[in-house]
Amino acid sequence: MQSFKNRMLKLRDGRLHVFLQPKSKNYFWRTFLNGKYLTHTTKTENLALAKSIAENGYDNLRLSYFTQEGKLGHSWEVLEASLLKSLQIDESRQSRLRTYKVKLTILRKFFGTRVIEGIRTKDIEDYIVWRKNSFKPLRVNFHQGQVTPKTLSADLLVLRQVLKYALREEYIQKLPEFPKLSVKSKAGGWFSLEEWKHIQKVGREWINEATSDDQQTQREYTYDYSMFLVHTGMRVDETLYVRYQDIAPDKDDAEICYITVRGGKLSYLMKPSECIGLSGATSAIKRRREAQPDHKPSDLLFPINPRERVHELLVKAGLDRDERDERRTAKNFRHTFIMLRLLQGVDVYKLAKNCRTSVKMIESHYGSYINARMSRDELKKFRTEPSKKGKEQ
Repeated sequence: MQSFKNRMLKLRDGRLHVFLQPKSKNYFWRTFLNGKYLTHTTKTENLALAKSIAENGYDNLRLSYFTQEGKLGHSWEVLEASLLKSLQIDESRQSRLRTYKVKLTILRKFFGTRVIEGIRTKDIEDYIVWRKNSFKPLRVNFHQGQVTPKTLSADLLVLRQVLKYALREEYIQKLPEFPKLSVKSKAGGWFSLEEWKHIQKVGREWINEATSDDQQTQREYTYDYSMFLVHTGMRVDETLYVRYQDIAPDKDDAEICYITVRGGKLSYLMKPSECIGLSGATSAIKRRREAQPDHKPSDLLFPINPRERVHELLVKAGLDRDERDERRTAKNFRHTFIMLRLLQGVDVYKLAKNCRTSVKMIESHYGSYINARMSRDELKKFRTEPSKKGKEQ
């Protein structure tokens, strides 16, 4: 029987090997690339055909892994791993890391066989077409069956970060131009004061209707979670990072507390800041402390996102859809905090600072809801009788 060495054929100046595996009839080919052997089957017992398949496969591989100058490029796989490793260093970026992992899984399906040096603007444009028309996710988006410009913009943001990392490591000389996507900001729905009072009433009844201790515990948790959001204006992802040690009571008013916000998907853009918690939030915090008497200061106030339970509560209250028939979620609780404060005449600049956003963002997102109610005092002036002097003129 021939030895393994005698059954190996070397092609392309020894860089391509065609060989038989022990106990295998079909030929295989392999080449050494990026520090490891890449091995593929030719799916044939015919040596002449196996050589042709191996050479074609090797040439295609070179096109994928080598730059236009013929130099070995940096693979997407290696760069992706390096980027994620750099993000893992900073604990405050864990939410961002999770988002990146989801986006990179999709980007990898398109760019995974390319070298970073070879990605051009045309490739990014082709990705957008592929993402819209060809990519089939494992689960259709819960809210939207089609890929929105906002989703595509988020994809390209992560792709840009990959290429910026390659630029920093001097793998590439400049970033390719990215296609401009038109992403229109859409006002978020909110609950009126009457609707919010109705949700609270239904929520208390919902808790009392629980058929088991476990169900009651889950519903109480969801109710407190909702109360906390509506009375702090925090984002959902920020709320899931709040620890007991981040909460400080007001020295003069027991119904108010202050919460240090240090987590969430925007934490890499913002420094830790402090927001106010109104009476509903302090009551929810008190109930959470009583429900977890053995909690540690470092424990999360709301360790789990009760997404499905919130939806269940809103359905029971008959408020799971807004006037535009759009689905309401826990995000609408933040919008409710902001809108109720606006309608109460709270200074927009101070409100923006408390909610870690901008005056421009509040105006663009919530302006369509304010309408005449914010300017009722000004509108009354239109009913004022003109002066006699004005009549004479």
